[in-house]
Formats: sequence, C-alpha cells, structure tokens
Amino acid sequence: MTHIGDPAGDQILADITEMLAHTRLDIVTILTTLTASLSRRRRGTWFAILMNKDPSTSRFMVADDPNPALAEWFRRYVTTLERPEILPTAGMSRKVIDTGQALLLPKVSAEHFLTHITQTGMAVYRQNPPPTETEFFGLMLVPMHAGEATIGTLGVIDWGAVQHLSEEDVDWVQAIADRAGLALEHAVMHGAAIYRLERLAALRSIALAITSSDDLRLTLEVILEQATTKLAVDAAGVLLVDEGTHEMFAGAVTGFHSTSIPNYRIPIDGDLRDAAILRREPILTDIDRVDHGQRRSLFAREGFQFYLGKPLVARNKLVGLLEVFHRTELEPDQEWIGFLETMATTAAIAVDHAAMHEQLARAKPAPPPHLAPAPELSRLERWILGLVIDGATNQEVAEKVHLSQNTVKFHVRRILQKAGAANRTELARIATQQAWL
Repeated sequence: MTHIGDPAGDQILADITEMLAHTRLDIVTILTTLTASLSRRRRGTWFAILMNKDPSTSRFMVADDPNPALAEWFRRYVTTLERPEILPTAGMSRKVIDTGQALLLPKVSAEHFLTHITQTGMAVYRQNPPPTETEFFGLMLVPMHAGEATIGTLGVIDWGAVQHLSEEDVDWVQAIADRAGLALEHAVMHGAAIYRLERLAALRSIALAITSSDDLRLTLEVILEQATTKLAVDAAGVLLVDEGTHEMFAGAVTGFHSTSIPNYRIPIDGDLRDAAILRREPILTDIDRVDHGQRRSLFAREGFQFYLGKPLVARNKLVGLLEVFHRTELEPDQEWIGFLETMATTAAIAVDHAAMHEQLARAKPAPPPHLAPAPELSRLERWILGLVIDGATNQEVAEKVHLSQNTVKFHVRRILQKAGAANRTELARIATQQAWL
C-alpha cells in the first residue's frame, strides 16, 4: 500500500507532477496522461471527471493499464449514460463536487454500491455487469480543485478490495488531483484565448472578403467556411430574400453530402419579416418553421440532428437566414451562440453591401465612349473634312476651297488614309463619333 509521506507515495506524486508540468496544455491530453500514469503506478481503474461549461455534464477519462478490459467496460458504461467521454454530473461525483469532501469506500459489496449511483446507472450496471466477478470492491473519489473552485473529481475503483484504500491514500491522491486541477485550469484558459484569437482572425478574413470582392456568392462561401470551422458544425448555408417574390432561395451552402441540391424557393413566414419578433426570438431551432417541411427529405438524407437558424437583418429588414447543421446533437454554450450571431451580423452586412453596390451600378450613367485621338490634319484638310461630313461632293468642295477637283480628290484620299476609313461615309461616321471637329 502506498501512502503520502512514504518514499513510494512521494515518488508517485513527484512523477505525476513532473508529467503534468511537461504535458501539452490540452484538456484531453492532461486527463489521458493523468489517468494512464496513475494506472501504471497503482493498481485499479482510474478515472477523472471534469465539469463542462454547462456543469450538468462532465468530460470523462478512464484508464487501467494492467486490465484494459475493465477500463473499456467502464467507458461503455458511461457512454450508455450519455455519449462518448461525456456523462451527467450526478451521483457520487456530484456529491463530492457539491460538498468538496472526498468519498472513501474501502470495501463495499456490489449491491450496496448500487445504492450510491443514479437509477439510470443502476439499470445499466445490472444489464451489463463488469467483466470480472467480484463480491466486493473499493472506491475512492476526491474533489479536483482549481484555486477555490471545485472543477471535477479524480477516483479509482479497487476491484476485489485488495488495495485496502485508506485515508492516507486520500491524502496523496488529493495532492495529485489539485495539481491536475491547476493544469486543467491553465489548459482551459489557454484554449479559450486561442479560440477567441482564431475567431477574431475569422472575422478579419470575412471583412476582407466583403471589402475586396463584389461577388456576393464568394463572400458568403468565405463566411460559411469560417462558420463550419469555428463553430465545429458539419454544414451551413445562407438563404437570401427575393423581394420581388417574397421568397427565400439558397445563396450558398457547404458541407452537404448531396452533390445536387434542389433549387428551393421558400415562402417567407410572416414572423420572419416582423422585426419585433426577430428581436424577441433571434434564434430559430425548428427547420419546419422556416420552410414548412419543404426540405425535410433532404435533411433526412443528410442525417442532420441539430439545426439553428439566425435571421440576417439589415436596416431593420430581413435580408436572409444563416443556417448551421450537425449530424449529431450539440449543446452550444453562450459563447458559441454569440459567435453565430456575430457571423450572422457580418453576413447581413455582406448582403446589404452587395445590394447597395448593385443599386449604385444601376443608377450610375453609362460612361462616354472612348474617344480615339484625331489624326494629324492640316488646316486645309480639316476644312475639307468638315465639308465631307456635311455631305459635300468633290466638285462642291473644290468650289468652296478654290482648288481643282483632282487636288480635292488627292486631299480626300490622304484624309481617308489618316483616319483609317474605307470611304467617305465611314469617314463621316468616325469623325462625328470621335468628335474630331
């Protein structure tokens, strides 16, 4: 048996502390290193529980180096309760977190143990018992602290109660749990800082796309690429409003498996055009409310289980809808929702920018035609050119300029050559269009 203060206990604490100091600032890496290292140094199935931002659920990691089958059973047990590596913050772990006091059960029967877990956990345990037959086992669970806050728990299951868990064991495991808690707090802060920097970079990329391109589809594709990456969703799309028909249509989509998506024209729900309702209910969670089930078969083929829609509003008017989809359920926190709303605001600006650019293009008068420079003409040639434009014949020109007809013909040929015209008619047209006189 290992106790803190004993050489073996001191060594385990020193080894784990050293490993945590050199472990990458990543929650999963820290939890994996912690449980795996403990299971290699002390028999038992070691597990760590870290509360999520939503404290009703926790992240879970388990390891048992000598007996991985037990660790896998425990992992499946937790998966059945919620989903992979996530479990409800309930039962004994909830009690330890709430009280801040360690739980020590050195030797308890399986039947007595079941009275300490939730009804769901009890049913799962009875349907799928652990792969080792043991009448008794021990359990130790200590709170994991970060400063004054309790952020999770660290524990071990002693199958067969052969380790004789004691209060001395609680002491050294508690010391490790607190060191791990500080490492996890640093990892959370580090990850949050990187996360926010990446989102700021995404918004800068979108702003650059809006200001540097007049192609709305290209800008929307940039927005959707950033949305799927930074929100970690499988697919996204933007519906745009057609003011002429009062319908919405797909402006851009990404992440769909279908290679050909029908060109849906979706009538706009009256609520979506009401600014007061949009302010009161800014996030849509029901796809059918948007399209009245028109796209239901498409989404079923895609396997979407999660949907959020954020109306795009510019100048107090609906201009579109930003939609995100995922093929498993998501539990977005407020920061996630906040970034979705920021992306929607940016998309609304892009749509409004494109609409104003189009209006300006329609209102702007057509530019004057490009004027080619007039050929170098003598004073006499400019006089003759003016008479030719007026439709005068060679004889009439000769009479006006007091020259022979042959001389006038010579000058007319030179003018045609300089102007690059084939005949007098073309010469008159070119000179008039180019305003040579």
